[in-house]
Amino acid sequence: MPERPVILLPEPVKASRDSKSPFNIRLNKPSFERQYNRLQPKFSILKDAFNKKSISIQDSPIGVNPEFAVVFEVMGTVDSFYTAVKNVEGLEWIFDKDFLNVEPDEDFYVIEQGERVEKDITGKVYCVMSNQEAMNQLLSCWKRYNDGESDVFARGYTGLRDIFTNIKNVRAWNEKDRIEETNIIDYWKEELEIVGSRAVPFEIELFYRNEEQKRNNASNYIRSEIELLNGKVLQECIISSITYHALLVELPPNVIQLLVEKYEQIKLVHIDDIMYFRPVCQSIFESASDAEEYVESIDEMGEHVIDSEPIVALFDGMPIQNHPLLKNRIIVDDPDDLEVGYESKNRHHGTAMASLILNGDLNKPDFVQQRIYVRPILKPKEVGPSNYQEIVPENWLIVDKIHTAVVSLYERDGDTEPKAPSIKVINLSLGDPARQLATVMSPLARLLDYLAYKYSVLFIVSAGNHDEVINFIDVSYSELKEMNEEEREKYFYSLIVENQRNFKVYSPAENLNGLTIGALYDDYCEMPENDRMICAVTKGYPSPISAFGKGYRSIITPDLFYRGGRKYIYKNAYGRNAWLLSNREPGCKVASPFETGQYGQAYTFGTSDATALISHEALRCYEVLNDIYISETGTMIGREFIPILLKGMLTHGASWDGIADRFSSIVGGSEKKLARWLGNGVPDIKRVEECTKNRVTLIGTGRLKREEGHIYTLPLPVDISSKIIKRKLTVTLAYFSPVEVTRQGYRGIQMWFDVLNREQLTPDRENSEWQAVRKGTLQHEIFEGERPIVWGDDKEIQIKVNCKEDAGKCSESIPYCIFVTFEVAEGTDVDVYSKVVEKVKPMMHA
Repeated sequence: MPERPVILLPEPVKASRDSKSPFNIRLNKPSFERQYNRLQPKFSILKDAFNKKSISIQDSPIGVNPEFAVVFEVMGTVDSFYTAVKNVEGLEWIFDKDFLNVEPDEDFYVIEQGERVEKDITGKVYCVMSNQEAMNQLLSCWKRYNDGESDVFARGYTGLRDIFTNIKNVRAWNEKDRIEETNIIDYWKEELEIVGSRAVPFEIELFYRNEEQKRNNASNYIRSEIELLNGKVLQECIISSITYHALLVELPPNVIQLLVEKYEQIKLVHIDDIMYFRPVCQSIFESASDAEEYVESIDEMGEHVIDSEPIVALFDGMPIQNHPLLKNRIIVDDPDDLEVGYESKNRHHGTAMASLILNGDLNKPDFVQQRIYVRPILKPKEVGPSNYQEIVPENWLIVDKIHTAVVSLYERDGDTEPKAPSIKVINLSLGDPARQLATVMSPLARLLDYLAYKYSVLFIVSAGNHDEVINFIDVSYSELKEMNEEEREKYFYSLIVENQRNFKVYSPAENLNGLTIGALYDDYCEMPENDRMICAVTKGYPSPISAFGKGYRSIITPDLFYRGGRKYIYKNAYGRNAWLLSNREPGCKVASPFETGQYGQAYTFGTSDATALISHEALRCYEVLNDIYISETGTMIGREFIPILLKGMLTHGASWDGIADRFSSIVGGSEKKLARWLGNGVPDIKRVEECTKNRVTLIGTGRLKREEGHIYTLPLPVDISSKIIKRKLTVTLAYFSPVEVTRQGYRGIQMWFDVLNREQLTPDRENSEWQAVRKGTLQHEIFEGERPIVWGDDKEIQIKVNCKEDAGKCSESIPYCIFVTFEVAEGTDVDVYSKVVEKVKPMMHA
């Protein structure tokens, strides 16, 4: 144990939660009569569509009651519409999403101080499944209300009335919706260039229907159409918990060519049960082949393996199990037999990630006394003579595979026991470039959030790499080389700002309950640049290839940035700027393939590396937390608290120290708006592992239901009266929320903390703006102050944790954890730790 260990907070006092003031924009809306007359033509179009569909399917075996996904484009929000839809027979809720940047018109515009202002309007897109009877009922109700009848909308149905006055447009979900949001046309074009005569696989995502018979009807109809096009359905996946229904299909190249050229004329694209056409998962990893031979050092390795249940799981490529740096330290579970045909020379990514999790960066090794569980989900694919990529198999639906893999960890399958119920962390150092952040949460992100809450497991996910940023450079290599460090930084980050839409995080990095990791352009190499190769940005700054935020609904994403290695820029054979994709330094040093029968080491870079290194730190944090709880309580940590404690602990030491001032001057804007670039900052795990004379850290855990609160008291008997002493208070709250997967609000429960009486002690808020840090399931804030104050032995800080419903109704108690650190500037002659412990210990045993 360290000399000054982290301690536990005294039990909190129960309280009711604080209320939050709603923020509303005044919006001018047309009268009900104006809306009725304006929308009648649109409803007539819908009615004609129902009639035509009814005629076309009256002889079909799949049913005679036509249905459409009807889209209501609404200015503002009508929260009660969700309840009303649930109460109307023939209407079925599908989803809602943001409706952004709508220009005002004569009907809808913003009013401020009694005057119209020319601001864009935001609203919602509500999508519901409706049959003809339900739509006729809606029209009838609206007509009767418009004609002056009273009591048209009974209790629970007022959302139907209110939405009508906010509708800007109403229409059926159409072929453009199915095609344009997912970039499927670009994917089909790319596949046609390489497939030859091979069929092209892709995913069809259906509207999830609550009734099994309707799901079966939809599936059968699509299958029949695929067969008519000489295609095949390879797989079907239904996961009700996240309202996911998808088919993995393949079509011959000639049909794909028709879809590219004139998809509007292909019947498949007009099937009303289809929500999206999507590319298959595009996670692809390429590796150079110039690794170095690894020479084993007994002194370096030491005795570090213990026979314990694994805490961390790695879902990735197949590692080299007998590599000296991994031997006896990984448990491979390969039910899909991916090892067959997975030669050691192609096992780059899984080997590198396992090495980073178990050993850290080999230039500064930090071996952990743990084994890890590895589930291979990549396989090699030959893309040229002796040239291989590691990819997610094209005959998989990745959502289904991840779901099956995670469930198998914790649940029995017939006579088969759960495979690794001890797992607290799952490392996913992969993302899908075909699915960048959109207005609707991706199916894989929804799955991770659901699984995180259900099984109490922390997903640590990479933000994604945008190597293609190099293609946006519009200056020559010589011009780039002539720039000094500051000019080069300004150039790269300005490039990213200008093309922000191209550099969003990849699915599932937008997930809510996990930790998403971005990469710093940083490693332990000291290799200088030269005439042939140059650095992109300053060492320690955000890597220009790392995906940047914000995240879903402006949640802080990535959560953290960590060392992801560096690669240099050079002038390639075509005279263009390119990344020097070599396995030689610089970069993060890892175990790797070398030659047949031998083992190697290599240098890699990217968000995958940063993610694996954070998982390495999670193993370290787990050991520290166990020591703390056993010392303080005599027992191990409760199973449900471990993942959120790791989430909080990994974040608690994070800050922007040393980078915020200069970085804000480079990219523009205030320091507090840097979260989209830096997340919550760069973790310093050592700050949370133990305390110092001038710094004390305390941990609290609890459970809250909606409308409840907990108040923690932190006594601070520190003599700082009338002295100029720099003081800092850092508070981190972490939890997992249930999710409402069909609602744009998505997060089922919101928790947040307030420091009740910090104004004297630490009045200044650092890092992010307070509204931004409350949008996810991780609130990390730093407060500072240094002016002279009156502060006696009886003074204390109170921190209140609140819980409220957000997107849905939840009656469960939700586990959470809170980390609190108080410190004074180094060199100050104040023993903060001893004085706080003196006060806290009696309160713990009172």
